[in-house]
Amino acid sequence: MRARWMIAGAIALLAVTSGAAVAQGQGNQTNRGQARRAQRRAEARFNDHDRQLALEWYNQHRRNPPRGFRDRDRLPPEYEVRIQPGYVFDLVVRRRAYPAPVELTLQFGPAPRGYRYMVIGGHIVLVDVGYRVADVFRLEINIGR
Repeated sequence: MRARWMIAGAIALLAVTSGAAVAQGQGNQTNRGQARRAQRRAEARFNDHDRQLALEWYNQHRRNPPRGFRDRDRLPPEYEVRIQPGYVFDLVVRRRAYPAPVELTLQFGPAPRGYRYMVIGGHIVLVDVGYRVADVFRLEINIGR
């Protein structure tokens, strides 16, 4: 009888320790997933080369700008100040945002996984699938020229 209790205790102890090991393994997977997401967020930035390419592209297309870069596409001041990293586009802003021109995005290269390039109010914006702004490149558009 005593042997049965010892065996049952050993099995219970083994189950508890293996469960802790499994939970620790899941914790490591969670940490790795968080690290990957953090790395993608870090990659979701415009670098100096991207900014130079955007300025050159805009100067070439200034006379006939595509949607998002036209004078009539400018945002009201109350929305202009909102377009910054961390801001999530509301419905009003989403309606005024356009996919970035293909010629420009080809120069940038593919956006990081889970992100896309958009244009709003003359600014090039990198947003995630939930319309959260990761980075903004503000182009100074000359109105009326």
